[in-house]
Amino acid sequence: MSAEQVKNRLRPFGISFEKSLSDLIKGIRYNNKDPEKLAKFLEDSIQECRDELRMPDMELKSIAILKLTYLEMYGFDMSWCAFKVLEVMSSQKFQHKRIGYLAAIQILQRNNNDDALMLITNLLKKDLSSSNFVESGMAISGIASIVSPELAQDICDDIAKMLNHSKPFIRKKAVLAMYKIFLKYPESLKLYLDRLVDKLEDEDVSVVSATVNVICELAKKNPSHYVDLAPRLYVNQD
Repeated sequence: MSAEQVKNRLRPFGISFEKSLSDLIKGIRYNNKDPEKLAKFLEDSIQECRDELRMPDMELKSIAILKLTYLEMYGFDMSWCAFKVLEVMSSQKFQHKRIGYLAAIQILQRNNNDDALMLITNLLKKDLSSSNFVESGMAISGIASIVSPELAQDICDDIAKMLNHSKPFIRKKAVLAMYKIFLKYPESLKLYLDRLVDKLEDEDVSVVSATVNVICELAKKNPSHYVDLAPRLYVNQD
């Protein structure tokens, strides 16, 4: 039996010979005093991650994406793995999906990731409609962080529907995400501002607070459009 076959048989039982994020951090700290050794270690680590991303095992891919996300903070351009990030985001396992969203928030904001952002829309719509409200909340947070003008136009209606979600946790996140959508796609203000303003009457105080903050931020840009809301904002503040 080859070494690779042994790894594949042991990995489902939590036994893995690949480097974890902890191993990567320890290696960086160990080589930190020698710039040449550190550069070589980082180069080898990135190549190792490239090899891991070619493997069919999703656990291995998610750990590789997690390590690349950490290395991105050292100034390395990780936009080359954007499509692998989408693959991890689409995993049915929440732990993998969470790593994918973390990487997406950090990596997919690059200017050269337009193709990946085009493909992410359907995945985001699917996660928004998940029966697991934690996944829905994670999708809303991801949208608020990576939203582009094109994505805002495609996803604004889906986020607006989340304003009436049964969970206050989701409604609050949706209110805050709508602000980011308004910034990227100003035309949506005409369509969805009234639905946002309705959240001033929400039964949950955190949702009302988020709504007040969003309206105040919008009013900074064009105060005259929000003068009529002043009495309602005063009542909520009181």
